[in-house]
Amino acid sequence: MEYLGIQLLSTETTCNDMTPEQMATNVNCSSPERHTRSYDYMEGGDVRVRRLFCRTQWYMRIDKRGKVKGTREANNNYSILEIRTVAVGIVAIKGVESEYFLAMNKSGRLYGKKVCNEDCNFIELIEENHYNTYASAKWTHKGKEMFVTLNHKGVPMKVQEYRNTVKQFLIPMVISLYYDAFYLMDHCIIIIISANQKSRGIRMKMHKLVT
Repeated sequence: MEYLGIQLLSTETTCNDMTPEQMATNVNCSSPERHTRSYDYMEGGDVRVRRLFCRTQWYMRIDKRGKVKGTREANNNYSILEIRTVAVGIVAIKGVESEYFLAMNKSGRLYGKKVCNEDCNFIELIEENHYNTYASAKWTHKGKEMFVTLNHKGVPMKVQEYRNTVKQFLIPMVISLYYDAFYLMDHCIIIIISANQKSRGIRMKMHKLVT
C-alpha cells in the first residue's frame, strides 16, 4: 500500500510477527513459508522495530545504563528494539530508547554496548515452533551456541542454565502497523498508530508527518 509516495507495510502478518494471542489462533503458517521469509529479508539488509517476547513471559529490554533484563510491561519504551540485518542470517539488536546495542561476551553474559562490534552480532533463526532464536555469531561454549534468553526472573540466563531448555525461544512482536514505516522515514520521529483506527484518521496523521 502506498500513500503520498511512501510505501507502507502490508497488513498481513507472518508467524514470527504475531502477538501471543494471534499465534494461539493461527494454524496456517507452514514451515516453508517461515524459512523462505527468514532469508529473503536478511538478504535485503532491512531494519525491523520489534519487542522480543521470551517464552518465560518477559519482554527483553536494554535500559539507559545498558543493563539487559526483562520487563512485564508490554509498552515499556526500553523494550522497543531495532533489529538490523548486517549479513545473511546475522542481525544486530539495538535499544531504540537507550541507544545501546545488545552484546554478548565470551562468557555468554548479555550487556549493552554503545558501539557495535562483533560481540553485537547474532545468528537469527526462525524455528519450527513459530519462535525465533538468537545465538552469538562470535562466541560458543564448548562448541555449542550461546543464546539470547531470559530466565523466569527476567534475568539473562547463564550458559549452564539453558542446557536442554526451551527458554531461548523469543517472538519478535510488531509494535504497531505503521511503526516501521515512520521509523525508517525519520529516526527522530516515532509515531504509533493503532491498527484499528479509521483510515481517515491515519491519513491525517500521515499528512502531518510528511508535510
